[in-house]
Amino acid sequence: MTKTLLLALFISTILLTSCSTTKTQFGETVIENTADTSLSKQAILKIRSLNNDIFDSATFVGKEQIEIKYRLFKPNQLKTKEKYPLVVIYHSSGRPVGTDNKSQLGILQKLFASPDIQNKYPAYVLAPQFPTRSSDYVMDTSRNVLYSTPRSCLNSVLSLIDTLKLNLNIDTKRIYVIGFSMGGSTVINSLSARPELFAAGISISGIPQFDKIQDLATTPIWLIHGIDDTENPINSDEQFYREMSKNIRYWKLKATTHDNVFTTQILGETLPKWLFKQRKK
Repeated sequence: MTKTLLLALFISTILLTSCSTTKTQFGETVIENTADTSLSKQAILKIRSLNNDIFDSATFVGKEQIEIKYRLFKPNQLKTKEKYPLVVIYHSSGRPVGTDNKSQLGILQKLFASPDIQNKYPAYVLAPQFPTRSSDYVMDTSRNVLYSTPRSCLNSVLSLIDTLKLNLNIDTKRIYVIGFSMGGSTVINSLSARPELFAAGISISGIPQFDKIQDLATTPIWLIHGIDDTENPINSDEQFYREMSKNIRYWKLKATTHDNVFTTQILGETLPKWLFKQRKK
C-alpha cells in the first residue's frame, strides 16, 4: 500500500471518528485533539495551493461609501434554471485587513471552493476583504467576558450580499456565513444584524455579540473553539452558548490554541456537511 493511500485512509478514519462522537446537530461536545499535526499541515497545504484565480475579483461600494474588495467563486458548469447556495467567508485580522484582494483567501475560503467540496456541495463562495477591522472587542463587566461590536464596513458587505442576490442565481434560503478569529466574531455580528438573511453560521475562535441573542433563537449556529486559546479566550463562547436556548452546536477542542485550530478534525467535509443541511423555512 502506498504512502499516499495510507495517508488518505488515516485522515478519513480521523474524520469519521470525530463525526461518530457528534451525531446530534446541536449541543456541547468536547473533542479530543487526536489529529496528527503533520497530517493537518499537509491537508492545509493542499487546500492553500489552490490558485487564487479560481475566484473572480471585483469591487463594491455601498451607501456607506466604503470600498470593499472581494473575490467570488462561481460553481463550475452553472445551470441557468438552478439556484445555488452562497457561502460568505470572513477572514481573520491576520490574513490581513487591507485592499490587495488576495490576502483574505485563506484555508476556509479555498476549502469551500476546492474541487472535492464543490463536487458534492456546489455553491457560490464570497470572500470579502475588510479594509479595516470588521469587529472590535469590549469587556462586558456584567458577564466578565469580552463581546464583539461590528464596524460599518460590515454593513457594506451585507449590502454586497443583497446585490449579489439580485444578480446571481442564488438560493436565498441557503445563504451561509462562516469565519475564523475576527471573522468568527463577524459571523455572530452578521447573524445579529440580519437574522432573516442567513440560513446558518459557523464561528471559529471568535468573540460573540450578546445584545441580539433573542433574535438568533431560530438560527442554527455552530461554535468551534480551542480550549487553550489565549488570543480569543473561550469563556466568551462559553457564556454565549449558555445564554442561547437552542439551535446551537458547540465544539470545544482539547489541547488546541488559537493558531492550531485547523486540524483534520474540522477539515474535509466536516463543516460543509453540517452547514448545507441547514435551510431557511
